[in-house]
Amino acid sequence: MPKRSSSTSPSSAQYKKAKTQRSLSAFFGGAPECPSDEVTPASSASVSASSSSEYKIFCDLDGVLVDFEAGVKRIFGGRSPDDLPNQSAMWAAIGRADRFYATLPWTEDGKALWDVLRDHPTTPSILTGVPRSMKSRSEKFAWCVRELAGKKPTGTAGGGGGGDLEINHVDMAGKKSAHELVAGKRKEKFGVVNVITCWSKNKYRESGRNHILIDDRLSLREAWEEGGGIFIHHTNSKLTLESLRDKGILNCKSNTSN
Repeated sequence: MPKRSSSTSPSSAQYKKAKTQRSLSAFFGGAPECPSDEVTPASSASVSASSSSEYKIFCDLDGVLVDFEAGVKRIFGGRSPDDLPNQSAMWAAIGRADRFYATLPWTEDGKALWDVLRDHPTTPSILTGVPRSMKSRSEKFAWCVRELAGKKPTGTAGGGGGGDLEINHVDMAGKKSAHELVAGKRKEKFGVVNVITCWSKNKYRESGRNHILIDDRLSLREAWEEGGGIFIHHTNSKLTLESLRDKGILNCKSNTSN
């Protein structure tokens, strides 16, 4: 969960989310606003074909699109990760759980964020860290297949509409914490979402000029930016979309129709 940065004292909820984020980090290895205040697919943003096609967006899962904490509460009788005295026991229980990552719910505003990102001309990639449990890789991919496919966006510069998005798994979590191809093959074309599973500490290996990482873990910023990319610290979808617009990656759309 995100470690929030603020000039004021964090609330209790923010503090708890920061603690959860630190636990995840340790385990995984180390443009104006739109007229509407609500984040909805119809009113939040559209893509500027002339400028946005040069960007490549990578979006995290846990804490951004997927509610990891809700999954922990489900297997621990309502207790959050911060309520558990033994983090090792938590991860062991997650490893034993049936399809833990495949059955996680969306975050409260995750769908609204994805509904905007998926309309990008280059089609975003998922960049998600995995624990040592091998099954987590296929489980995260299964979640993406079920939840992200939808329909190809219509009226965008990158291609036509109709048909499901293709969800393509690329496993980069190599032996001895290496960032290397384990399985799959990247497909760099419109309408294909590459789901890249890797060791979290190696996410920066996907950085580069005009490569955008949306992630709730602020600790990943420095390495990503040193690689030439742009880091968006995610705390909620509204602020993330505002940041993308401010940087010219998305353009505001005044259409507020349903």
